[in-house]
Amino acid sequence: MPPHPALGTPTVRAEGPEKVTGAARYAADHSPPGRAHAWPVPATIPRGHVTVVDTAAALALPGVLAVLTPFDAPRLGPWDDPTLHVLQDPAVPHRGWYVALAVADTPEGARAAAEAVRIEYATEPHDSVLYEDHPDAHTPELVNGGYPALREHGDPDAALAAAPVRIDCAYTVPPLHNHPMEPHAATAVWDAGRGRLTVHDSSQGTGLVRKALSALFGLPEEHVEVHAEHVGGGFGSKGTPRPHVVLAVMASLRTGRPVTLALPRRHLPATVGHRAPSLHRIALGARPDGTLTALTHTVTGHTSRVREFVEQSAVPARIMYAVPAIRTRHRVVPLDVPTPSWMRAPGETPGMYALESAMDELADALGMDPIELRVRNEPAVEPDSGLPFSSRRLVACLREGADRFGWSALRTPRRDGPLLCGVGVAAATYPVWIAPSTARVRALPGGGHHVELNATDLGTGARTVLIQVAADALGVPADSVTIAIGSTGL
Repeated sequence: MPPHPALGTPTVRAEGPEKVTGAARYAADHSPPGRAHAWPVPATIPRGHVTVVDTAAALALPGVLAVLTPFDAPRLGPWDDPTLHVLQDPAVPHRGWYVALAVADTPEGARAAAEAVRIEYATEPHDSVLYEDHPDAHTPELVNGGYPALREHGDPDAALAAAPVRIDCAYTVPPLHNHPMEPHAATAVWDAGRGRLTVHDSSQGTGLVRKALSALFGLPEEHVEVHAEHVGGGFGSKGTPRPHVVLAVMASLRTGRPVTLALPRRHLPATVGHRAPSLHRIALGARPDGTLTALTHTVTGHTSRVREFVEQSAVPARIMYAVPAIRTRHRVVPLDVPTPSWMRAPGETPGMYALESAMDELADALGMDPIELRVRNEPAVEPDSGLPFSSRRLVACLREGADRFGWSALRTPRRDGPLLCGVGVAAATYPVWIAPSTARVRALPGGGHHVELNATDLGTGARTVLIQVAADALGVPADSVTIAIGSTGL
């Protein structure tokens, strides 16, 4: 491989040759001796409970090793995410909830066995439709990220009533699903003699997967190894452990063999989280010069009855613009739907879409340049806390962006054949999340250095960047640095 240039410059990916030659091994590519395969059985009713699981036909098929059901699967210990407590009881909280797991010598045999399992249900009335005035809508105490669900400064209702210019807007963001190129998969190896578990998982965080498996299966953490050498995308859906890894471990415990479980893509919408649909209501009050005097942003979304997960979609409105009177509220409706979870920029994305759309509508009502409206309301300190910003360059960003492509000259829409062409502007914010981290570096006899740390590369080039960071810190050429990542053993 040619030498890596300096930090921050384009370079060849460190793992590029492995990927283009097929040598890079993902979670389902690991094939220890005696490996079997598992295939889950999803519920076909929207709500109810399992009354009968008939496994006779499945077990009679050649190569089938076991069928796990809610009545005989290994019992799991406590964990704070109930979506991982699969096959623990007959309840069906939503369509697609797993109600059995077939294990066989081959993937085809496992799939055939899963299709041969006969399930009988007792159905119950269900509710899966979100609407703004749903009778079960409520305001939780906290939303994702630990933010208070409700924040209020001043008297926004009075300020809105007194504002010379007012707008009241409603926006709907549909549900969004984060399904990466590599489906969620795991290969689990239970060593009964040593009481140790080794798992290759498609995950963004091997440490959290180890903690979950340790708690669920009653194992000391030091007896659990989790590896994620290569991960084919995540977009948040692999940020926390998912049911597939628990099922793979269950199957390995039951059969005494290594087991690989790769979720079929059609199972993902009900299994690995999604961005919940959200209903946004935003009201803005302003003076004729564009100075904001009031803002209210109410977001209503759904969650499952398994676990409450509420995106922090109204939080950006608390910090984006200088508004003396503001109220931001999150409301959630428990429904018979899969549990929503992390998705890229959780909460901020739909929240910023709604807020910035409302700012554009206000600019139109004022007859004002939408960039100038945003600049006019730039805060000196963070509006929600009153604390100074460590850095904030939004105005400079808006000005430079406008200058780079001639915003003023292009603002009037123009015709291009059948198309009406124009330009637009939007801002966004996302918090900085940092946590302690450690790395181990070894100086090698030949003058090179080997770096080890439990980071994850989802295909974003983390390996290459970390090599550049290490080379920069060590003051050595990047091509003299090797790296190992993606394992709890590091």
